[in-house]
Amino acid sequence: MPKEKQTYDLHPDWRLYLGRFALGVLLVPLLGLGIWLIWHYRKKLNATVYRISNSGITIERKDDRETITLADVTGCKVHWHPLLKRFGIGSIVVSHSTGSADITAISDPEPIATLIEDAAASERERMKIREEVERTKPPHPSGTLDKKNELVGLWQQGLISEKDYQQELRKFES
Repeated sequence: MPKEKQTYDLHPDWRLYLGRFALGVLLVPLLGLGIWLIWHYRKKLNATVYRISNSGITIERKDDRETITLADVTGCKVHWHPLLKRFGIGSIVVSHSTGSADITAISDPEPIATLIEDAAASERERMKIREEVERTKPPHPSGTLDKKNELVGLWQQGLISEKDYQQELRKFES
């Protein structure tokens, strides 16, 4: 039975833009410049989504989308910006087989990085087990050899013609 897909959406923490929002509030009296500044950074904040599921990670920005399968993840590293560390905001650098991707401005990033690494290890293990099962599967469905032997016996006894024998034999080969 396949696992139910679970997805978690993360957004950059609003405190990343705290200084810019404060500047916007101070500039409100100047012909609406502050309102535009607040609106601009709020839009920028909402335009970034980090979607983490039990099959992969998708990083969606305004005009860009990057998808990483969990099996390709090789590690996660947490980076702290000196000013944002006081607020518990950090970034996760996800290393994968073709490069790396940044999940920036996340509150309490360490448990999320550990969760991603654990999920990636589980996904690689699941894929390894699936490959082993595929390798050990018999090339023919069960009972095929018995049916083929029965067909050969009927042909040898002359109970079916050569034409019928060849026709039935082709069904086993496909």
